Formats: sequence, C-alpha cells, structure tokens
Amino acid sequence: MAITVIGTVFVDIKGYANGKVNSDTKNVGHVEFAHGGVGRNVAEAIGRAGGSVEFISSVSNTAQGADVAARLESIGIKTSRMVKTDNGMGQWLAILDGTGSLVASVSEKPDLSKLEDLLLRQGEEIVKNSDAVVVELDLHDLVVQAIFAWAKQYDVPVYGIVGNLDVLMGKRSLINDMAMFICNQQEVEEVYGISITSIEEAKLAARDLTAGGLKTSVITMGAEGCVFYNRLTDEFGYVPVVPTTVIDTTGAGDSFFAGTVFGLAHGHLLQQAVECGTHLASWTIASKEAVDPQISRHVQNHPLFQGDVVLK
Repeated sequence: MAITVIGTVFVDIKGYANGKVNSDTKNVGHVEFAHGGVGRNVAEAIGRAGGSVEFISSVSNTAQGADVAARLESIGIKTSRMVKTDNGMGQWLAILDGTGSLVASVSEKPDLSKLEDLLLRQGEEIVKNSDAVVVELDLHDLVVQAIFAWAKQYDVPVYGIVGNLDVLMGKRSLINDMAMFICNQQEVEEVYGISITSIEEAKLAARDLTAGGLKTSVITMGAEGCVFYNRLTDEFGYVPVVPTTVIDTTGAGDSFFAGTVFGLAHGHLLQQAVECGTHLASWTIASKEAVDPQISRHVQNHPLFQGDVVLK
C-alpha cells in the first residue's frame, strides 16, 4: 500500500551540552549536523519500518540537498517528485542538556513556493493514487485545503501533522476531516484550553477532540505514555512508554506519529497502532538522529511490524 508523505526538509544543527545548560555563560559540549524536518522524519521512519513511501518535498539545489534525497532512496523511499530549488530546506538550531532534553531552539523556514506550485498542479493525481496521505499542515492554507478536499473526493485517509504550535492554532477546522489526529499534552492545553492533570482527564480530553467529527484522537504525555479515543467504537485506551535510555528526545514525536500511521496501514486496531508508534519513538529517543537508523533491524523480529499491509 502506498503512503504519500508531503512535508518539509530541515537541516538540524544540534548542540549537546555536557550537563545543565546555563544561558549566562558558555556551555561545553559538542555540535552535530543531521537531516531533519517533520515531513522528512515521518517519511524516513515509515520507510525504515517497512512501509511503501513516496516523499514529496523540496530540497536545496546543493550537495547537501542531494544527500538528503540519496539517504531516503537508499531505504526504498520514492523521491522522484522532490523539488530542487534555492533555500528549499529549512534550518533548525537546537540546544539539548546532558539528559538529552530539548532546552531551546530556533527555526528558519524553507522557501516552499515551488513545492506548493507542484502540489497545486499535480496534487489531485498524487492523492488519487495514494492509499493514505500524510501532510504537514505548515504548508500554505490553499495547498493544505486542496489536499484535504481531494482526499475526501477519492476517499483517501489523510493524517495531518504540525511542526509549530501557532500553525495548529490557525488550522483547527481541518482536524475534523482527518482519519486520526495526534497531539501532545501541551498542544491540547494551549490550543483547546483543556487542563490535564491525570491519565483519566487525558482520556476525556481525547474524546472531546472528536466532538466535531474526528474519528480517532491520540494525546501523548511524554514519560507518562499516551491515551487514545476511537469515536466509531467508543473505545478509550492507554499505552505506557517503552523503557529506554534517553539520548536525544528530538524527533520522538515524529517517529511516534509515523509508527502509528504505519500500524493503521497494516490493518492494526488503534491500540496496536499506537503501540507501534510507542516503539518507534522509544528507539528514536535512544539515538542521536531524528530517526533511529536501526529501526529496520528492530522491526525484523517484532510481531507488531510483521504481516501483509492491508489499509483499513
């Protein structure tokens, strides 16, 4: 089954402090560069888990941009419609403390005009020939709305993901048209004004998110695990985290999203799909990269990731 991921590519510049970060002085540590971007992370994670993926994005017309495409192609991800343009990739500067937790970050957005032009010209064909679509909501409103309209026309499930909280604030109306919506506790509290102090309150919040017609919702709560609600079956659920050694928490949310979509694409019920997401997030947290490059090895003998792909 073909999963199309539409989103951005970023260059991640990560500074790892040896201990607690002090904003008033220099912090000893080291700096690394890595491939990133919400859309790119999701595409790579699904591909490494064994999914059939086409990634539609833009990259800078540089050797670094070519390297991004080559890495994705090396694991079987299709990139033939990837647009090459000046400033086609964004940059994300992140500071992490000695525990691998994100302390601060600064983001520079890419120029997505040529990508958005491609999507307006070819988007209907792309959606029509997909079994599922993942779209990064940070794209221009006109493009995102068109993708949702085509998905509805051709009965293709669409999964939206956001890279910035302010984007979610402006696109809440699209959530009701998604097959599933995943957000974290902070987003629920700030965007919807719902206070969450316990797992039971999180479950009720997940149900509230489906009041406008959304089919399923998932709320992640960091080390506390995640909860979900399926409106079609009136089912609540909770999945704890998979214990791991924390190296770098960045990219964990993208891997969780990717694993959950992958699980649904394999015909899993929501409980098992969320468990897939939890495992991918755990493996990524234990890696310094935005997506753990060892995911392919991890899933080989894991029962959650085996079997024929059947999209539900």
